[in-house]
Amino acid sequence: MRKNGTFPKAYKIGDAPFYKHIIMDNQPNHQDEYDSPWKEGIELYFKELMEFFFPKIAREIDWDKGYEFLDKELQSVVRDAEIGRRHADKLVKVWSLEGEAFSVMIHIEVQSDKDAAFAQRMYIYNYRIFDNRHLPVTSLAILADENDLWRPQTYSVEQWGCKIHFIFPMIKLNDYNKNIDGLLRETNPFAIITAAHLKTKATKKDTQSRYSWRWKITTALYESGFSKQDILNIYRLIDWLMMLPEDLTKRFTEDLIKYEEEKKMPYIMSAERIGKEKGLQQGIQHGMLTEAREMVLEALDARFSKDVPEDVYEKVQALNNRILLKKLLRSAAQSEDIDSFKKVLQEIHSQQPEE
Repeated sequence: MRKNGTFPKAYKIGDAPFYKHIIMDNQPNHQDEYDSPWKEGIELYFKELMEFFFPKIAREIDWDKGYEFLDKELQSVVRDAEIGRRHADKLVKVWSLEGEAFSVMIHIEVQSDKDAAFAQRMYIYNYRIFDNRHLPVTSLAILADENDLWRPQTYSVEQWGCKIHFIFPMIKLNDYNKNIDGLLRETNPFAIITAAHLKTKATKKDTQSRYSWRWKITTALYESGFSKQDILNIYRLIDWLMMLPEDLTKRFTEDLIKYEEEKKMPYIMSAERIGKEKGLQQGIQHGMLTEAREMVLEALDARFSKDVPEDVYEKVQALNNRILLKKLLRSAAQSEDIDSFKKVLQEIHSQQPEE
């Protein structure tokens, strides 16, 4: 069970955090990464997310009892519902102040365009989770797209007197666009993450502007009174969201080193140097393996959906060799049925080197 603010174990290298640097290429078809930073942010700061976006609900939760992320259960719900993998969805069990356990699903919508099936999907998630747990379920939506008019909050269907009317709380990130400076003065991590997300979208075709906004958002971390650990955590998410071309990344690093020296706050750059010395390559390898496993699992969901046994997912997650995962991805795309894939999976598992 996770308490808020702890650093995920997978992103520790020795005593220093691993910073996932992604170099933004200059091709016009480059796609920024939104899902993974948001998912990571929720895992780090779930309580703060609730307090920032859904304060009334946050006041009804007994935070002293902690909370539990139910990723494996959500994965099962998604497969059973046959609606594909949703990378930024989180299912969290919390306790109300009345003492009754209930599940909360946080759904982060990172799609750039209007999705006509979104509200229906929220409803499907809700009843599937209730069917599994028989506990009250609160479905929450954070819409991170750029279509200001698209604000789904209900799902209704009626047939011959039988009617369903499902309402779910929703917030729209675009609503915060008019007060970026105010966000940067706040001490809630999700104020900073929201500002970074909005300015990442606003600077998709303007790397110089992105540099300027990334600098302003990063330096705001030092000015807003965040702890050293929070600065390290949040900066890593900013770095992940606000990707820059290689030349600007180098310039940004140099400028940040000077800034930290002037402030006598050597947090980010010193941690990066320690991380490199203690095995940055190990962290990079971890990120590449995670992405490779996700690609295999996505291919399985797309092809076989409900026919994929749980032990297959576990065996894929246990693979730690990118070459073998690449072979497995090809098999996921070409296998005629799940049994054929399982034979290949078993063979590949036997080839994995012992650690």
